[in-house]
Amino acid sequence: MRFLCLHGAGTNGEIFEIQTGGIRQQLEKKGHTFKFVNGKMDAAVESELEGVVDGPFYNHYPRDPTLPSAHLVEAFEHIRNLIITKGPFDAVMGFSQGGALAAALIAHHSKTHPSEPPLFRAAVFICSGAPWESAGLAYISPQPDTYSIAIPTAHIVGKTDPLYPESMKLYGLCEPSKAAFYDHGSKHMVPFDKENTEQMTRVIEQTVAKAIRG
Repeated sequence: MRFLCLHGAGTNGEIFEIQTGGIRQQLEKKGHTFKFVNGKMDAAVESELEGVVDGPFYNHYPRDPTLPSAHLVEAFEHIRNLIITKGPFDAVMGFSQGGALAAALIAHHSKTHPSEPPLFRAAVFICSGAPWESAGLAYISPQPDTYSIAIPTAHIVGKTDPLYPESMKLYGLCEPSKAAFYDHGSKHMVPFDKENTEQMTRVIEQTVAKAIRG
């Protein structure tokens, strides 16, 4: 599969490429490829990375406590244009704000184009934030007997991550029978150690297999 990869806030595509190096190395052996892109908005660097990596740095939309509002629509359009110009893509992988944006876009497309194929066949959410509804004024709320995201999904979370509650909100919006889950038990990061890399790769491969089976 070909993955579109969306970085977290205050970073960039190159940083996300480095963060996912261990996972990618394993998945590339299976023939999967990855395209890393930058967000639309210039941003200050993530505090933990200040002085460590080179910019420029980007957000997809304003960070909390600012509501995304109209900026979310602009972020949607930015990703749609990337799909047209850089795609096609079979799947999407997002970290933090990038995961939240991917989830929001998938849910919005499903809601507004119910008779069309989904934007992606599968999605990987790593330490993801909760997705906003399309107006960018409130988080997507669970609906009775309905799942906002029905494609196969992989959810990689960290129990000590400040965004853990948001990651779990996203998990609850996805169809359980198609959602693979792994808690690496750490903070807001993509672990590099061998055991976590193997487990993260495992849930992504499970998700890809579900997508291929349809």
